[in-house]
Amino acid sequence: MAWQTPKTNWKSTDYFNYQDYERIRNNILYLKELVDQVYATITLDTMTAKSGYSDFVYADEFNAFENNLDKIKKWITTVGIGSKQTFYDNGATPNYTELNRIESACLKMRETLSGQISGRPMLRFILNGGTIQI
Repeated sequence: MAWQTPKTNWKSTDYFNYQDYERIRNNILYLKELVDQVYATITLDTMTAKSGYSDFVYADEFNAFENNLDKIKKWITTVGIGSKQTFYDNGATPNYTELNRIESACLKMRETLSGQISGRPMLRFILNGGTIQI
């Protein structure tokens, strides 16, 4: 999964579309890959892919974002990402403040995990000149 720069400057006049959804979804999947490298394999809630404007985003899909960020956060306890929200069918959708919080959380988590990966101590050595005989 490739990292995409999060949009952290949402305004009240901005519209949320399937491309924004896919950026957040893919960034969360990217963060999962980083967690898997540093800690343990984690299981995320399902986040359905969207491929066009006819693919609507439902409350349970925003809740999956929130749940998955919370699961990742449990491995990176030093990152403050705000309070987990719950969304309901036919209720309020995430506004620009929530979208800024979600995308900023992804960015903070990526910075933290990337730092942990690059800061890991590595022991370099070659066994028997590069070949192992049994």
